[in-house]
Amino acid sequence: MTISPASRAPLFALLLSGGLLIGAWISQYGFGYQPCTLCYWQRHVHKAVVVVAVLALIMARMGLPLHRALTLLLVLLLIGSAGLGFYHAGVEFKWWEGPKTCSGGGTALPDFSGDDPFSKLDSKIMPPSCSDAVWVFLGLSMAAWNALLSFGGAVVTAVLGFKYAKN
Repeated sequence: MTISPASRAPLFALLLSGGLLIGAWISQYGFGYQPCTLCYWQRHVHKAVVVVAVLALIMARMGLPLHRALTLLLVLLLIGSAGLGFYHAGVEFKWWEGPKTCSGGGTALPDFSGDDPFSKLDSKIMPPSCSDAVWVFLGLSMAAWNALLSFGGAVVTAVLGFKYAKN
């Protein structure tokens, strides 16, 4: 099966953002790394990339010319994700302060131990602080990796979408 030039960019963006989302969900549900507010913002952008990429793939398959505009939208969304990741990494590295909604510092779930397990149901669940990197690899946090991968993905998506697509 050959992948048409018009499908390469959205397919790449779909695989990148889908992979990053799956990785985020595995880190959360598999390893217990609870996301902060900025982590959720970054996930929302990747969800948008997945939706736009699927739409662009459908339109490219149908031969509709609008897929090029959707490729541009994919590039812009990936640049937005890179910007959010860079901003979040800056908060983690204490280069600047994060938004007030990122103060967090709580735990993912309240402690339900004790004789009255229902007493904690009214307590507020606070996400972790955006300034605390929960995982670091090669000196970079998940937010920094997201910034690098999203920016690189934007470049590759642009090249695949505009240089190699002839239709």
